[in-house]
Amino acid sequence: MATFLPEENRCYITEKLAMIGELAASMAHEIRNPLTSIRGFLQLLQGKFEPEAIEQEYFAIMFNELDKINEILREFLSLAKPSQPQLKIVNITQLLEEALLLAEQEALMNEVTLQRNLYNNLPLLFLDTVQIKQVVLNILINAIQAAGPGGQVVVTCRLDETGRSILISIRDNGPGIDKNILPHIFEPFFTTKPTGTGLGLTISLQIIEEHGGKIVVHTEAGQGTTFNIYLPLP
Repeated sequence: MATFLPEENRCYITEKLAMIGELAASMAHEIRNPLTSIRGFLQLLQGKFEPEAIEQEYFAIMFNELDKINEILREFLSLAKPSQPQLKIVNITQLLEEALLLAEQEALMNEVTLQRNLYNNLPLLFLDTVQIKQVVLNILINAIQAAGPGGQVVVTCRLDETGRSILISIRDNGPGIDKNILPHIFEPFFTTKPTGTGLGLTISLQIIEEHGGKIVVHTEAGQGTTFNIYLPLP
């Protein structure tokens, strides 16, 4: 079994994030202004067609593509200027249930079974619910896609062995991560997906570290992959 902690190549990731920060700051404004103009004129044109017209389908596709561009820009900017966590007292089990509910559609589409092993009465945490839910969803969706049709993803939440952190474990029974790829999965822009931006895990790592936690990845060829997220108790 291969085990990987992102700290092993943290310097390289930090250097790349600095480069992205400079790039994002210079490009975001220049790109978003014309995108806003394009969307505005498309909306004007859309109003000239009846709601049932075939052209409405074309407009829907164009708006969807513009939204994708905006989402990529948002990811760039979140790396360049990460927002400080807005901490509040959180029931982590409830947060995970909400994230699992959001992931169920992806699981159905991929014919994957989601299994919960969530402990009740865990200590409350000080978290940014939006950010942590984003991390869990990102890793959950990756796990679902890795498991594939007929696969299984198991989500466990409990106290870790030290009793000083909550451990969120997301395990799939997919093919595992190649040992040559494993050291690069948290690097910006690194992706094995044809349509991926390669920013999801980078942002997830950044969020968890802002919360004082860490992510450890265990993987074994043919046996699947486990992402362990450690969040310290107050």
